[in-house]
Amino acid sequence: MSPYPPTIETPYFTRYDDVPFGTARHNGDTVTLHCSIFSPKAPKTPPPLFVWFHQGSFKFGDHNHKLFRKLGRRLTMAGIAIASVQYRLSGAAGDLSQTVLDNIGRIKSTQATLLRPGLCQERSLAALEDGVRFLQWAGDNQTTFGWGDKRVVGGASAGGITAFNIAYLARHLGLPEHDIQGVFSATGSFNYPDFVDPGRNLLSLAVHNPTETRVPIDGVQMMAGKLGNRFELLRSDRHIHGHCELAPGERPAKTFGRISSFIKRATE
Repeated sequence: MSPYPPTIETPYFTRYDDVPFGTARHNGDTVTLHCSIFSPKAPKTPPPLFVWFHQGSFKFGDHNHKLFRKLGRRLTMAGIAIASVQYRLSGAAGDLSQTVLDNIGRIKSTQATLLRPGLCQERSLAALEDGVRFLQWAGDNQTTFGWGDKRVVGGASAGGITAFNIAYLARHLGLPEHDIQGVFSATGSFNYPDFVDPGRNLLSLAVHNPTETRVPIDGVQMMAGKLGNRFELLRSDRHIHGHCELAPGERPAKTFGRISSFIKRATE
């Protein structure tokens, strides 16, 4: 039984808001980081955990946003747990761990120009550290919340960038490499072609607009080329930045069914 009181209980899910999962340096202080969780009610087997990161250019946004709550209600109906992770916003070099600082020069020397600089500088690495920190906490708290050992990471825009960074960049910064089975991205990207490892046994699903300018499609196209049939890229010139729908008006059952089917396929 979880020691954290639920915020909402329904016949289909239990929701926990603002559960603390760790601390980190931020602007000279130590801050507590939180996550919010939707857990399916009475699953037959421990569900996979979908770890979600919000959008906002690593400067704005909140883990308790509307899209997360839509995802939570829909995915728990499919037997999937989901956690939305708070990460430090506008992180600076002084906020990073010594391990990352020791390796940052090497990764900067290999990065491409697939993203504008602000999306692959220190503030993105602070978010990466917090995502890795959460995955450790999630593993330590499997029994507490009842989820299994399968993980898919995902997010929108900056959150999608964070998900790909967890999958392919973390180990090159000396951070723990957690066993994840998949990555879902809505307008995300990756800026380190040399680190895309076809040997990693995980699936990816990305939705993107070919005419997108804030986070161009180039990064996910590069990954699709390197990863072949393990990377599915869905393109739509009607896709809206950071949305999970391929186009306005797409039925929610189709949008969220696509995501839940992908998570189940990645974790089966």
